[in-house]
Amino acid sequence: MIQLNRIGIVGCGAIGSALAKAIDRDYANVARVVALAEQDHARARMLSQSLRSRPAIVSLPQLIRRSDLVIEAAAASISARVAQLALSAHREVLIMSTGGLLRAPASWRRAAGRSRGRLHIPSGALCGVDGIKAMAVGTIRRIRLTTRKPPRALATAPFVLANRLRLAHLRGPKLVFEGSPADVVKGFPQNTNVAATMLFASTVPGSRRRPKTTVRVVADPGLRTNVHELEVEGDCGRLSVRVESRPSQANPKTSELAIRSALATVRQLLTPIRVGT
Repeated sequence: MIQLNRIGIVGCGAIGSALAKAIDRDYANVARVVALAEQDHARARMLSQSLRSRPAIVSLPQLIRRSDLVIEAAAASISARVAQLALSAHREVLIMSTGGLLRAPASWRRAAGRSRGRLHIPSGALCGVDGIKAMAVGTIRRIRLTTRKPPRALATAPFVLANRLRLAHLRGPKLVFEGSPADVVKGFPQNTNVAATMLFASTVPGSRRRPKTTVRVVADPGLRTNVHELEVEGDCGRLSVRVESRPSQANPKTSELAIRSALATVRQLLTPIRVGT
């Protein structure tokens, strides 16, 4: 088992703070948070002062040098760079903003091919990832993911703003977007990391097979939870999953299940027992 005693966290928002506090509380005997990187220094200081380990607030390159495990919990705009720099330094790296990995795949994939470190992608708010990975060993013919969220969770998305969509006074569900995973992560970078995770799970490294993949985004004023409906068809059968996860109280754009998935992944990295594919 790789020793990951020193942990650096990039981003001190809802996910980063929850991870830092859980590590500080539950895993102090095997690991500690040694560094934080965050544009909002006041928020980083507040988090650092709440932790027994009192991690230093440093630049991204400094954080990577100090850490065995780098956790990105910041934004899709920076996640590919975090992955590339951490892998180039032969560090283990966990990426939460998986949509950002689709924006600059060449840089971090090249680094991954030469690195002694590994890149970890949690399931996030999407249950069924193990099933997709298993089905991808054979042939997946079709995947469809429908994400349903309250309008306020989608209101500031680039696609919504660019198309001047008015979601505040909807009386019923409205299909806002339908397209590919690559397009949806550009249009909804803070809402659809599940689409990128689904794409990575369904792709076998080195294979040219690409299943027909469709992502739909629905604004539904009747919802109080984030809903993801996954349908997969392949040569070994069908997979159908519906997930209802309440938004995080700290950030309505973040699913509470995504935060807990990150915590479960960290636990898997820090303990000797692994469950699941």
